[in-house]
Amino acid sequence: MGKKISIIFLFLLIVTILIGCSDKADEKIKITIGMWPEPYLKEDVEMYEEWKRLFENDYPQYEIVGQPYNYSVETFFPMAQSGTQPTVFQTWFTEPQKLVKNGFVKDITDQLKELGWYEKMDPAMRETLTKDGRVYGIPRDGYGLGLFINLEIFEEVGLIDDWNGDGVLDIVGEDGKPRYPTTLEELREVAKYVADTERELFGKDVAGLVILSSDNNGGWQFSNIAWNFGANLQVQDEDGKWVANLNDPKAVEALEWIKEMRWEDESLPANASLSYADWYNYVGTGRAAMAFAGNDAISMPIVNFSMNKNSVAFVPMPAGSDGHRYSLFGGTPYMFSAKATDEQVMGALRFLEYMGRSPEVSEVSVQSMRVGMIVANKKGMPILPTIKPWINQDYLAEAETIERQYVNMELSNFTDFYQSLDQMRRTEEPYYTQEMYELLDACLQQVLTNQNANPGALLTGTNNTFQTQYMNQVN
Repeated sequence: MGKKISIIFLFLLIVTILIGCSDKADEKIKITIGMWPEPYLKEDVEMYEEWKRLFENDYPQYEIVGQPYNYSVETFFPMAQSGTQPTVFQTWFTEPQKLVKNGFVKDITDQLKELGWYEKMDPAMRETLTKDGRVYGIPRDGYGLGLFINLEIFEEVGLIDDWNGDGVLDIVGEDGKPRYPTTLEELREVAKYVADTERELFGKDVAGLVILSSDNNGGWQFSNIAWNFGANLQVQDEDGKWVANLNDPKAVEALEWIKEMRWEDESLPANASLSYADWYNYVGTGRAAMAFAGNDAISMPIVNFSMNKNSVAFVPMPAGSDGHRYSLFGGTPYMFSAKATDEQVMGALRFLEYMGRSPEVSEVSVQSMRVGMIVANKKGMPILPTIKPWINQDYLAEAETIERQYVNMELSNFTDFYQSLDQMRRTEEPYYTQEMYELLDACLQQVLTNQNANPGALLTGTNNTFQTQYMNQVN
């Protein structure tokens, strides 16, 4: 009897072990995708669901979990400290070094080299994602700052016309010369001319130019203006230590330039606390002729305010008096949770291929790039060329071929920007960039609200604060 019980016990034990092994074998590797669209974006959700279906069919060991998340410093740091951030998420190119320093993101160098993606990445973008020779993310795309122009306002005040009769207002003249400001001095003159003409001839309050001043956007745009005046906002001293230089004399000139446009020319909006949504509100509703923006946001006034897409131009940032001419170059990287396993990282990278966001030119990747264009077109989005994150020729050939098929705007009003960007692009300041932008916002708000504000004193005080609170931690 005892022997029989032992045999039964052994049998049950074996069955239990087999069931346990079976359960473990059936357990999926979960990947949370932080770029998942919000539920109200029906077409986008359907597109992501199809990518999920295709991926899980080809890689059944994985389970894709959508987790819509928009990066912000305020929300991300608590998530990272508690280990609840998505496996893969989008951020800004100002953030990688900070996230690496805090141990919030994973080194993916080995996976990139295994897939053959390392050498295919745009070198400048890869450098932004690199710390001590190790890479912590991949780029989604890039952008450059430029000047957005409402062509209908330019036409109304007599600056441009449709000289070739094709139904599209032309920012480049019949002689091939630009009919837009190419220097900061010209920009100031044009902005004043527009504001004065609209006020005197048409009785309308139209700003010549929008410069943002809140939510870190003011400091972001001011950096580019200051560079073009000849300033360097962070420099290395003789010992090689990085220090703040926000009160560079050329930066002071840049802030004085903004102050004079506000109080002497009256060409800037009276609202002195403008956030990102305000620039496309102003130009999209005909309340401003020009605004600084990234080329990745050209669609915003068209989509949000039904602006005629043939009434839009996007041109290079104007040069300073000494010939300095830069376009602040930023973008969006994908980064990976420090808690992610190697298997999760590899799966997430493969899923990016299924989204058409990798250097691969596989059938599924190319089809996904095409689907992205089809969905954008279906939603009525304006489509223009993008700044590519990968440099391998087979990828570039496929991406550019697809874009040419779906571009739906008059490229002649954007050509100068795209052709000049490679020579003009300059990456954002390297350390505590968002914190620097926030402090510079306050300087902009001061000169926009107080005509007696002293730009030099403001920037010197801000420089001391930035050095003490942030830059002293760099070295």
